[in-house]
Amino acid sequence: MSLQPIFLHGHPGPNPWKIALLCEELNVPYQSKIYTTPELKQATFLAINPNGMAPVIEDPNKGLVLAESGAIMDYITDQYDIEKRISFTDMKDHYHMRQWLQFQTTTHGPVLQRIFHWTFHDSNPSARAGYVKDFRRVLKVLDDELADKDWLVGNKCSAADLSFVPFHSRIGFIMKEDAPHMETEYQHVNSWYKRMMQREAVKKVLEDHYVVLQGLGFAGPRK
Repeated sequence: MSLQPIFLHGHPGPNPWKIALLCEELNVPYQSKIYTTPELKQATFLAINPNGMAPVIEDPNKGLVLAESGAIMDYITDQYDIEKRISFTDMKDHYHMRQWLQFQTTTHGPVLQRIFHWTFHDSNPSARAGYVKDFRRVLKVLDDELADKDWLVGNKCSAADLSFVPFHSRIGFIMKEDAPHMETEYQHVNSWYKRMMQREAVKKVLEDHYVVLQGLGFAGPRK
């Protein structure tokens, strides 16, 4: 039985592209619509997600509407990664994957989003400096974890690793002159990201994201 496309309600920020990346990795058909921030607050979208935030998916195969990127990533891997290509059967690996997904969703992503806010929306050098310092701490956590292994969990690239890609690709644009020199400061993270950049799904989704950002004047250099 062929799958109907999942409908992905997205926006130009990194979170919806995490969902697109999992769908690409698992060959799950999907269609997407990109909303501007004001459109997310209009009645049409609020009827889908009263919180007025993207991503949201509508899955006609399961009759489910689901918001929040972390919940959606769990759902995609649970329901569609039958062969465990980017997830795990082993109990410890399964929950360690969830641990790193949570770390990306609750720590890595939000800290970089605050730097974006203080850079582009509400200039506050002191507040921005605090988040820059914290983001460097986050990168060190990742760098230490990857010091003696290629992937975060289970000796393979999983959803845990892939969840970091859309945000990581925007570090230079968001942090500007404060962006770390990854090759020398965070060598293990740098090598990890380069390994992910060899994957066809990663290349496609980052290119799709770049095209959307370019149309809005927020593209910056390709990464």
